[in-house]
Amino acid sequence: MAMQKSHPYVELFTSYPDRVVNVGKVIFGERARNKTESILRRKQIGNISQAACALLNSGGGVIKAEAENKDYSYEEHGIGQDIEKALTELIPSKTFQKYFDFEYMRGNNNVLIFVKSWCGDSSFSPRICSLGTGLCRRSLTHTKTVSPTEAAQFLTEKAVFARRKHDEKPGPRPKKALLSDVQQEDNIYVSAERFYRRDRLFVDEKLNFTESTHVEFKNFPTKNILKRIKEILANYISAFANTQGGFLFIGVDDKGTVVGCGKDIINIYELKGVIEDVKGKLPIAHFCSSLPGMEFECKTMEVYENQSLYGYVCAVRIQPVCCVVFSDTPDSWTVKGNEITRMTAQEWTALMMATDPEISDLCQAFSAELSVSCAPPLTKSVFSNSGLVCLQDLQKSLFPVNSNGITYKPDSLSKELFSEYPGLEDLMKAQMKELQCTRGLLIFEKSWAVAVGLPKSQCVVCDALLIAADKYPMLYTVTEEDPSGVGFEYSKRIAQTLKLNLVNDGGYAQKVCVIPRHLQLGTNIQQNRDSRVQVKYPFTYVLSSTDVSDLLQSLVIILLSFRSFLSDKLGCEFFNLLTLKQYEILTKNLHKFKKLFIYGLPGTGKTVVALSIIERIKNVFCCDSDEILYICENLPLKTIVENRNICQAVTRVAFLKGNYPSAKHVVIDEAQNFRSENGDWYDKAKRITQGNGPGEPGVLWIFLDYLQTSHPFLCGLPPPSEQYPQEWLTVGVRNATQIYSTMLHEMQNIVDSPQIDIPFERLKMLLNEAKCGHPLSGTCTVQTNWEKDEIVTYVAVTCSQYFQNGYSGKDIAILCNTAEEAKTYLRLLQHKMRRFRQDVRFTKADAVLGNGIVLDSIRRFSGLERNIVFGVNPVPNPTQMEISDSLKLCVVSRANLHLHLLYESNA
Repeated sequence: MAMQKSHPYVELFTSYPDRVVNVGKVIFGERARNKTESILRRKQIGNISQAACALLNSGGGVIKAEAENKDYSYEEHGIGQDIEKALTELIPSKTFQKYFDFEYMRGNNNVLIFVKSWCGDSSFSPRICSLGTGLCRRSLTHTKTVSPTEAAQFLTEKAVFARRKHDEKPGPRPKKALLSDVQQEDNIYVSAERFYRRDRLFVDEKLNFTESTHVEFKNFPTKNILKRIKEILANYISAFANTQGGFLFIGVDDKGTVVGCGKDIINIYELKGVIEDVKGKLPIAHFCSSLPGMEFECKTMEVYENQSLYGYVCAVRIQPVCCVVFSDTPDSWTVKGNEITRMTAQEWTALMMATDPEISDLCQAFSAELSVSCAPPLTKSVFSNSGLVCLQDLQKSLFPVNSNGITYKPDSLSKELFSEYPGLEDLMKAQMKELQCTRGLLIFEKSWAVAVGLPKSQCVVCDALLIAADKYPMLYTVTEEDPSGVGFEYSKRIAQTLKLNLVNDGGYAQKVCVIPRHLQLGTNIQQNRDSRVQVKYPFTYVLSSTDVSDLLQSLVIILLSFRSFLSDKLGCEFFNLLTLKQYEILTKNLHKFKKLFIYGLPGTGKTVVALSIIERIKNVFCCDSDEILYICENLPLKTIVENRNICQAVTRVAFLKGNYPSAKHVVIDEAQNFRSENGDWYDKAKRITQGNGPGEPGVLWIFLDYLQTSHPFLCGLPPPSEQYPQEWLTVGVRNATQIYSTMLHEMQNIVDSPQIDIPFERLKMLLNEAKCGHPLSGTCTVQTNWEKDEIVTYVAVTCSQYFQNGYSGKDIAILCNTAEEAKTYLRLLQHKMRRFRQDVRFTKADAVLGNGIVLDSIRRFSGLERNIVFGVNPVPNPTQMEISDSLKLCVVSRANLHLHLLYESNA
């Protein structure tokens, strides 16, 4: 028999398509619990509260408990008021039914508690669930524990203070007139500080100051003094550090009389060891970049009686900390993988303080679709373009809800599947009839596993997600045959992942489940061999008509979201939703589109799509990372992709020199800047994807933008007439409108005045479809005929202004025509910045994701981006003047928000 676990744990084998946390045996019912020992009751409540906290913070799930009292009846006995009270105290609304549902499984005597994800009811609600914060602060003469509901405001105040301290200029602070109570506090602090400097005291000596916000007296007339100090010290250190500092005097009674700790009951060396040990374990969460530690002093003061040593006063001085000091790690839990883990202080602080980004300058351009103040804990803000395609429009375009009948989406895929698999359409109609579903959407995917980032099972024909009013969401997984019998388990895993994604990524805030069903072609029977007990959710998880639209919008977010370099810097997702064209390209049937050329105008997200398709290749073909090659021209882009660990990333030069026996699929980025003099890279890529045997050929997708060609040499691509099949990306998603206008002007110059051999007629067709996908405004400044020193001064002064406005080095790139010119400007700017007393770190393009200002050549920054770009002298040498417009376009398109083009007088 397996040993009963004493702590909550995640069940790995369960029929529920959800996270199920087992809390072991629990006594339920008011009468039975009243007869139970208090220690056991507290232990059971602690386990249930911890499990609920973890699920509330992680997207919801199910708590499973075995009723220890065998005669238990939910209808007759209830659950117990202490359990209900403990759960109610966790949630923001204090409305039990909003977050929790109960089901009693009479057959196995299990009680199931269904937990909805945490969701703040307003901007005043805490962002996450916590049993305790571990934070203390001083309030007059008392040390108070900061409650979870007070924590967000407390942390915000501390963050404001930390920024103010960081921005303060060196030198004396101006004096301010003090109110009487503030003056009194100040006088007490000065007196305590004077007392702290003494080394010799006397028994019964009366101090000339009292306890205050900054002073605490403690007296422990007991032999357990070290134990008592250890119990209380962390709270006082946290409280004083978080409240302008202070003094703790141990050996002084609450009337301010020196009593001392008797020398026969305390060892001062052990005492100092205890204090240092406590100090070393206190977590600190930082808001500022300097990451300061805790300034902390401890001393013992000898206490005499009749000229004889009587004992000691232990004095602890705690300096204020600009950030926050915890007495203990916050008592807040989450589920990571299959483990329940306690959040670190830094993780907890980041989640607790999560807010929507400041968009005061963008309020006319964007409207909030999803605010973190009223969303599940792991959700990020989502904004849409005012007047353009918003989230609701995207949902109506992809997944329109009709008033009657079952609508199959996407149209083309459902028709393709019905044609390829006779009997599939009848099978799905039979399921809808059995479910008595007459109105809703049945959304097909070749594999919903791939759509949510899981590997595809090769025996699966397709998956179909049913979203309909008055029904539970259902996921149908269809196989031709299932010899291994894993169909239901596979479907259950997808259903669980999809549910978590809808909540944590899509921001769906209502109760939700996704119930899996495994169907086999040629039968009309649900293949539920692995789950003979039907999964049962409370009726509150059934979708209402309003819920359908909300759930579909969350679905749009998870399908159209992607990882980008920019999103983490901006802190929101309005640049993180794919355009419909990008989504259309990414959802192509990779078995049918093994080769594809993707033409993309500058700023249309070619690299984003390239990296996203690598993820899909891995899951569609169940590949290892070393089976996919990503090839680009410049080393910095290669390094960034390599750090994602999703594939082998190499430069063209390294690709031609190396052997890649495990590679089967190739994705090529920025192909217009490849060169052919070192060898036929295109032929080698084709040979890799064609394979050496009779097996299915691999994927070869090539992304290119002839308009950003940065050299006049042959690139090694096949002639444009042979570049088929082909897709176009024409909607700009990366650059502010003023920058986009400059880009459009340069693109027009290139196609109107051909200088090098690129397909201008085709590019004109692309330009006819070009548009900016958002109204985000920025700036574009051009300065000409300047001396080097003028350029250097302008860059230094402008960077200082950006720093004052909240930008940092990681937002800025300074791009020069050549690497040699970059070295010259690096030397000049370092000297100038020192004169401006700016502590600035410069880096190469390889460190674009770091915190320094990138200063490098235009070509090495190809495929990368920063919010602010200075293009210094972006003019090629006289032998390559035919690419001058293209090189300028390369610089302009690297800037997201602010662009500065600076030309020397001899340029």
